[in-house]
Amino acid sequence: MLHQGQSKKFLREVIIKYYGLRILKEPPFLPKREIAIQPIDSKTYIRHLQFPSMIKLYEYINDNPPLHLYYSVALYENPSSKDMESKGLIRADLMFDIDADHYSGCRDIVSVCLSCGEVFKDDIKECSKCRSKEISKIPQISEQCLRRAWGDALILIDILENEFGAEKITVSFSGNRGFHIRVEDEHLTILDRDSRREIVDYITLSNIMIDRLVPRIGRRKDKVVFFKEHEYGIRARLRDYALQYLDVIDHGYYVEVSYNDLLKLVDLMKIDIDTVVTMDTSRLSRFIYSINGKSGLAVHELDPNRDFDYTFHDFRILDGTVTIKPYFTIPQIRILDKEYRLHSGESMRVDAYIGFYLAIKGLVEVVNTENLEVRRP
Repeated sequence: MLHQGQSKKFLREVIIKYYGLRILKEPPFLPKREIAIQPIDSKTYIRHLQFPSMIKLYEYINDNPPLHLYYSVALYENPSSKDMESKGLIRADLMFDIDADHYSGCRDIVSVCLSCGEVFKDDIKECSKCRSKEISKIPQISEQCLRRAWGDALILIDILENEFGAEKITVSFSGNRGFHIRVEDEHLTILDRDSRREIVDYITLSNIMIDRLVPRIGRRKDKVVFFKEHEYGIRARLRDYALQYLDVIDHGYYVEVSYNDLLKLVDLMKIDIDTVVTMDTSRLSRFIYSINGKSGLAVHELDPNRDFDYTFHDFRILDGTVTIKPYFTIPQIRILDKEYRLHSGESMRVDAYIGFYLAIKGLVEVVNTENLEVRRP
């Protein structure tokens, strides 16, 4: 996204000040990881960077303020090599990405043409009025949608711990619309792409052969049974969901469930992860506490033992207010956790993190920044 005048200066100064706090969480084995950034004034990434320490990384950031900042999930012998084959893969963290916009009722988006200002309540690639492809997209995601994604993240963590023996798990808010779950246990980080695909199928219940996993019984073959104890893996999950959501017939040490109800239960149990992220050992991931350049919010490490009672406001990197002047008129739009009406050329005072978001999206000129403070996450 192209930014103009005062807004570009504002974004640059905030990013430099924020990273000047030196708040990034250092990933294990930093010198073995590829680093990538997207500079604030560029649409392309600078990849294949390597740094011996966080000090050197901060020095680079200060000279090249990044809109996005990433490191590889993989450890390499030669991270700076531009040829993926010659990097020399050692192992790769197992990553999962759960986005709130995958759920029904959470997919609304407003698209604004940056050339003519036309507003669309849809996800478009080209403006139907002026044919421009300079489109700014503003997801209309609520905290309720995030809480639903958080629920799936917790279920995933439970599966990883109890069914895959994972102990080194980190969960973080992505800084935009979902969560990242990272696993660093060696017995899982050494897995190749095919093995990771099998994990994806297992977690998403894809290609599941339900009749082999839970054989049908009865004269009409319309029932299945689960033991109250001594069930493991997917069968244990199916039993737990059946006890919670279905009418079961209790026979003491086992329960009986309708086969047709069970099929509906399988759909309910599926966790919607980004399968490509999990299978790809060359994937890049955001530094924890870096700025997500799509929203201006910080990536946050979260405690899986805590209820998700956050709002977007909790992930802001700025306190205070700024004065903005919208380029376009938008009668009604949700910006993170607030509703606004934007009028072209009409100055308005907003919370600094909202102004930062709108400046990133290219929708406003920031005209006054006297009352703000960069904050630690």
